[in-house]
This record gives sequence, structure tokens and C-alpha cells, in this order.
Amino acid sequence: MRKIAAIAFVAFITISGLGAQTINVLLWDDPYPKALQAMLPEFEKATGIKVNIEMLQPPQVLTKTSVAVSKTSTDYDIVAMDEGNVPLFANLMVPYEAWPAGKKFPKVGKETVTPAMLDVGMWDGKLVGLPINGNLYVWMTRKDLVENPQYRKDFKAKYNYDLGVPKTFKQMLEMGTFFNERGISAGFGPFNGGPAGVHGEAIFMWESYGTHFIDYQGGKYKVVLDEKKATEGMEFYKKLMAISPKGAETMAHVERQAAFAADPKGVFSMFIWPAQISAYEDPDKSLVAGKILYSAPPAGPAKTVAVRGTWALSIPAASKQQAAAAEFVYWWASKDIASRLVEANTIPARSDALADPRFANKPWLAAIAESMKYATARPRLKEIPQIQDIVKKYWIQGITGQTPCVDAVKAIIKETNAVLAAAGN
Repeated sequence: MRKIAAIAFVAFITISGLGAQTINVLLWDDPYPKALQAMLPEFEKATGIKVNIEMLQPPQVLTKTSVAVSKTSTDYDIVAMDEGNVPLFANLMVPYEAWPAGKKFPKVGKETVTPAMLDVGMWDGKLVGLPINGNLYVWMTRKDLVENPQYRKDFKAKYNYDLGVPKTFKQMLEMGTFFNERGISAGFGPFNGGPAGVHGEAIFMWESYGTHFIDYQGGKYKVVLDEKKATEGMEFYKKLMAISPKGAETMAHVERQAAFAADPKGVFSMFIWPAQISAYEDPDKSLVAGKILYSAPPAGPAKTVAVRGTWALSIPAASKQQAAAAEFVYWWASKDIASRLVEANTIPARSDALADPRFANKPWLAAIAESMKYATARPRLKEIPQIQDIVKKYWIQGITGQTPCVDAVKAIIKETNAVLAAAGN
């Protein structure tokens, strides 16, 4: 009887999870980590490690990490860091070189990560987190609209060139205007949601017009924004706002997806983060599944720009479960899991999975590979949360006509300089 009781007690411990190894993971909320979450039972069965995942919107991930992770304590064993926030937390994380070897899954080599993404996890010469997603701007254009014979004929008659995927900003505006003026669809889908996303749009426009925002010079961060070029970029975006859907001034990802994929008229053309492609290509959620052309972003007057938005997985130095945390990351970053995430129409950062010939039927992969030639980082410094708030405030005012664009740019420069000066720059 004692033996049976002991076996029953062990069974209870195992089933209840008491005494089992558990890791807490903080991730951003989008289709990519959600696709991974569906596979978690396999990892837990293979390792005996229970994984508690908390998913929050990107601004909340920043806030939660700020209050939950310190040098001496942490609520999480793994945190996802948006690349712009890496400087904020780099000194709290275990350098990747010091991560423990995996017992069940081998440690992933840095060479497996797409080169355009590896830099995301670097700070002060060290890799402080493993970049995990191949996230950067990819362009979507409505295939059903550009292949419509009547639209092609009418467009050619007016603009004297062929309707298609916009290759330049000029074409993007003209094609979008063509569809918007005729009530066929909205011409453009902007992003005006969270501060990090709006900051990304500003960088996209400024870099496309040939000007950087912030550079690191002589040991200090400096605003190097060319006022004239920055104003031209904002003015152009203001023109795009005029051909955007109703409510464009507050559109974030949910609203953009509804406008592009659920509205019967939809949107002609806009950028997308690759992890969200799965929702646009899901026939149960999207009216345009199978009707989208993917490409690198249109070229601005100066160059082609694909803003990078990769996340890196990091282990806080204060974690007491570093070995289990590393095991989980190695499993996630393995070729097998990366390939299955590609099958689920999400985008890992692993080169061999993205280039696998088995996925030739996924046209967005080639577009992502092309976009990576133009990958552009957002400024990375500890003061970026404050700077993003400044950019969002005046960018929205400028593109919606509340403030002249030139004044909005001046305000961004002035207030960003004040933040940098207060930080000792």
C-alpha cells in the first residue's frame, strides 16, 4: 500500500506541475509567437520543461520588461526585445556566448541567422539576444486590381505607363490616386498606431528621401536630420493620407488588416510586417487571400528602404532557470521548428528555412529576401522610448494637417535634441 501511495503521490506531483521546471517567457503579441505557442506541448513533452508565455502589445512589452527585470531579480526567464529597445536592457542580459549548451536541442550557431537580422541582437560588441524573426517592411499590392484589363487600359490612357506593382513613390501615389478617385479602393494603408510603428514610418520616409535621423558621432548621439528632406518626406506621406481609408489618422495593425483584407473595396497598396501575412492569406479571415502581390518597398527619391523590426530573445542574468530558458530558445530557433513556422506562413530569422525550395509556393518569401537587401535599422539608444513619443506626436500632427510639416519637423529636431542633451549627448 505504501508503494502504491508513493507512486500516486509522484503521479500527482507530475500532473499538477508541482516541483516541475517552469520558465516564464514574455513575448510580443502577433501571429508569429502564436504559431509557435501551438507547438509548445511538443517541447514540454520532450524536455519536461513547462513554458508559461505572456504575450503583450509591443509598447506593453517594453513597459513590463522595464519594471519586471533588473540586475538582481526578474519575473521572466526569457524576454523578447524589439531591436530599438536592445540598448535599454543589454546590460541586464546574459551574452549569447555564455548561454548554457542544450541537453535536448543543440545551441544554435549565429551563422544560421539571416545576416540582415543578426545585428539586431548586438550591443557593445556582444550578442545579447538571438534574433528570432525575419521582420522588415515588405510591400503588398492588390493583384486583382492591377491585373484588371479595364483598369489597366484606363490607367495607361491617363498616365502613359503600365499599371502594376509600384516601383517608386511617384508610381505609388499615382496608382493609389487612380483607384481612390474612382471609388474602387483606398489608395494607401498608413500606420499611425503605436509610437514604435509611427517612428518606423518616419524613418522609412526620411531614409527614402536621403536623410538619417540620429547618428553616433564622436562618442555621442546627434540629430542629423536634414530639415528640407525630412519635410519633403512628411509632405509626401501627407499626400498618401489623402488617399487612405476613413480613420487613417489612428490606424494600427488591426485597422489596417480590416481595411485591406475585410473591407469589400479594400486598399490598393501598403507595407506589411511578414508575421502578419498569414492573416491576410487566410481565406477564412481575408477577402483578398491569394490576390496579393509581394515586393520590396517602392523606391523613394534617394533609395529603397525596408525598415527592420526584428525581435531578439534574451535571458536575464537574474534568471535562475537559464539552462531551461536556453533550451527553449534553441528549440524555437532549430531548423525543424523554423521550417514549420514558415509552413504556418510566419517568418523566422533562420536563413536555411527561408531559402528552402519546399516553400517555392509562398511568393512572399522571395519578396522578403529582396527586401533584406535594403534592410534599414531604426536608431538604437537608451532614450528611444521618449524619442518615439516625440516623433509620433509631431508626425501625426504634420501628416494630418494640424501643424505645417516644416514646423512638425522643427519640433521633432528641437525636442529630440533636448532629450539627447539631458542624457549627456
